[in-house]
Amino acid sequence: MKKGRLEAFTDAILAIILTIMILEFKTPESFQFSAIYSQIPYLISYAIGYLFIGVAWYNHHYMFAKTRWISRRVYWANNMWLFTTSFVPVATAWVGRGLNEQGPEIFYFIVFASWTAAYFFLSYQLVKANEKDHQPKAAAAIRSMVIYRYIANWKLDLLQGIVTVVALVYVPALQMVIVVLMIVFIGARFNKDSDHLID
Repeated sequence: MKKGRLEAFTDAILAIILTIMILEFKTPESFQFSAIYSQIPYLISYAIGYLFIGVAWYNHHYMFAKTRWISRRVYWANNMWLFTTSFVPVATAWVGRGLNEQGPEIFYFIVFASWTAAYFFLSYQLVKANEKDHQPKAAAAIRSMVIYRYIANWKLDLLQGIVTVVALVYVPALQMVIVVLMIVFIGARFNKDSDHLID
């Protein structure tokens, strides 16, 4: 399968997801600047969601730029990843209405955990596709990504899960801090050659 079609489809879906997220922002009825204060929790949640998807897109582009051949498994893994990503606007909107409430934060945790599993499955399938296509350097490049190595380490995953559950029990809003730390220190640590990709 030509990867260009799958990349274009993915870009379109992610653009729609980002658009839906900003549409959840409610324009204040009042013309007083203070009227925006009620929207601050959603703005925080939206900013985190936007950063989340932006970093994910960059990593996705890197993996696909390294890959020449798309298998059926990669196609379906990509669809599964997009499916989990499509829940981000719902989780973002709900957390925006209750930044320190357990219900929305638990749902966000479920979405984030599902997204993480789907992302790893997609990455793994891309590694396998590159190995099958006799592209060991591409497979090694994907394996060397910080986010891939982190998610592949079940001990770190378990530790993060325990810390998040404790946060959800006592201070639910701390989960969003954990997500931001994950995005900045794990997801946004790109491979050095990511600035020199041709595709």
